[in-house]
Amino acid sequence: MLEIKPIQTKEEQEKICKLCEVDYDSDCLAYSAKEGEKLLGVSQFRIFGEYAVIYDLKNAVGVDDLEALIITGKATLNFIDLCGVKDVIIKSENQNSKNLPKILGFKKDADGVNKINLEGYFESPCQNHTYG
Repeated sequence: MLEIKPIQTKEEQEKICKLCEVDYDSDCLAYSAKEGEKLLGVSQFRIFGEYAVIYDLKNAVGVDDLEALIITGKATLNFIDLCGVKDVIIKSENQNSKNLPKILGFKKDADGVNKINLEGYFESPCQNHTYG
């Protein structure tokens, strides 16, 4: 069963980042994606008051599981939304799939930055109609 959980210690976060070939950032919050004991991926992000940045959303080395990344991305966005932050940027160069931001509902602005506003994103019915 796929489990998306907050990483509890900085030591664990650093280890997981290494296994995903992601630069560890001690200032970031992070989630891990696992199936049993198998690491599938990581999400690293920061909240800056009015907005948040997802720096990394990437599979572990040797893993190619877009579905796990989508679910991890949505868990990350849900946490950010629950913190009351609505504007999010994703650094698309740090993702396995360059299409992942679009799948999650991000849109490029005039400067080419992938952004999303989470207002209504998690309301029922789901306001995110951007798939694929």
